[in-house]
Amino acid sequence: MDKFNFIDLFSGIGGMRIPFEKLGGRCVFSSEIDKFARTSYAVMFKEDENLINADITKTPAKEIPSHDILLAGFPCQPFSNAGKKKGFKDTRGTLFYEISRIIKFHKPKAFLLENVPGLKSNDGGKTFETIMNILEKELGYFFPDCPTILNSRDFGLPQNRKRLFIVGFKKNVDFHFPSKRKRKTCLSNILEPSDEVEKKYIISGKLWRSHKIRKKRNLAEGKGFGFTLNDEKDSYTRTLSSRYYKDGSEILISRGKRKNPRKLTPKECARLQGFPKRWENLPVSDNQAYRQFGNAVAVPVVKEIAKNMLSALKENEKN
Repeated sequence: MDKFNFIDLFSGIGGMRIPFEKLGGRCVFSSEIDKFARTSYAVMFKEDENLINADITKTPAKEIPSHDILLAGFPCQPFSNAGKKKGFKDTRGTLFYEISRIIKFHKPKAFLLENVPGLKSNDGGKTFETIMNILEKELGYFFPDCPTILNSRDFGLPQNRKRLFIVGFKKNVDFHFPSKRKRKTCLSNILEPSDEVEKKYIISGKLWRSHKIRKKRNLAEGKGFGFTLNDEKDSYTRTLSSRYYKDGSEILISRGKRKNPRKLTPKECARLQGFPKRWENLPVSDNQAYRQFGNAVAVPVVKEIAKNMLSALKENEKN
């Protein structure tokens, strides 16, 4: 399957699209509700922003082009540790049903869904069971390899970022998720030279004191939450989140003793997620860039999954 069409739902800035496009695919439909993400997406892929669907809930399935593969990193907040884990009780959780109705109408050869690991345990596992029942029993898709949690640090990125991936096929093909890569990672690989980092990324003395006070209090209460101070020699960071723009607490870069640490720059966030060099300069504010990279997928992980999906589909076509 050298040439194929795919759609990119809940697309963000296109982290899932990039590898599928590089492997010969043509994106025939994109949907993203956040207007700032649509701006970045349009510029990066050189498309008309007005042609990017803004609300999939208001779009009939018949108006979506036919496609071989469906990609969807559907909203994870309802299932994440950072949220309140409301699952389908949160209106964003119900967006899975938008995916299922499109799959039901178009019957793509395969799909790739991405979410946080908390999806599997949400509501005692009932949410995940509901999703799999719909995909497998109602829609008739096969899952040759069980939905799997993969970590970006196992695929060459210096970030501890676990995500759940669900890959389904219309026919029962020989598919396996990619195995871990035995490559050492180091934070210095993605950091800009210290003398090139603008002063605006250094956190204030007031914020630095606040971080330290909060961490001390949380540790005393047994919460374990607080800032994380990274050194350039570290193998990996904590997970970059969409709230990073607020205070940078999950990933602060040390500047040495008696110096306030700094946040990652947007350019470093792009590298931490494995985006191509062109994505290092998004056409939005720093705060929006932080949110967009924090919401994105780790591109190298998706690339390896995509290769295995396309290989399985190609082999099935031969047989």
